Amino acid sequence: MIDKNRLLAITDGIVAIAATIMVLQLVIPEEVTMAAVISQWPTLLAYIISFVQVFLAWHEHHDSIANAEYINHRIFLINCMWLFFITLLPFVTGVVGHSPQSQAAMLLYILILFLVQLSITIESLAITKLNETIILDYEVIRVIRIISFIGYILAAAGTFISPFAAYIIILALSIAEIILMCAYDIKIGKLIKNKKAGE
Repeated sequence: MIDKNRLLAITDGIVAIAATIMVLQLVIPEEVTMAAVISQWPTLLAYIISFVQVFLAWHEHHDSIANAEYINHRIFLINCMWLFFITLLPFVTGVVGHSPQSQAAMLLYILILFLVQLSITIESLAITKLNETIILDYEVIRVIRIISFIGYILAAAGTFISPFAAYIIILALSIAEIILMCAYDIKIGKLIKNKKAGE
């Protein structure tokens, strides 16, 4: 078995680095004006979306691992796969930010976001299978996953209309996921409170 605390520590470090270096895709303008800052909107929007997606996935990851009693080598390998896709996000954020009208750039960006979500889903399922007593509310998580996967499919389809349409779909998806994650946290808080009251 793998020490889950060490796995959490290395994962947290890699996620923090990936989230931090994404901001390096933004260029400091020679002359700081609102027009110069606004001209970078595609990169800024991609950065915001990527940042939100990284931490939504990290939130689910942390809950799954923190509430797991056992972590095996299979879960460790899936975790490594998830981290691999996370570390690709700064690159694809830069690609789509610098080529906002490119369908290929947007499709690549959506693909990596999709693979981040898919790998964290596979990891959560593997953790659930190995550990029978996890407190997570999988009803809410399942809804978030379904919305995410449908959102990525719609965003990919949207690129055939306009890459900007895909931006709007992914931004709306990120907002919906934040709302659902807050609902998830409220529900978990109530479950824990009820559990403590029953003891």
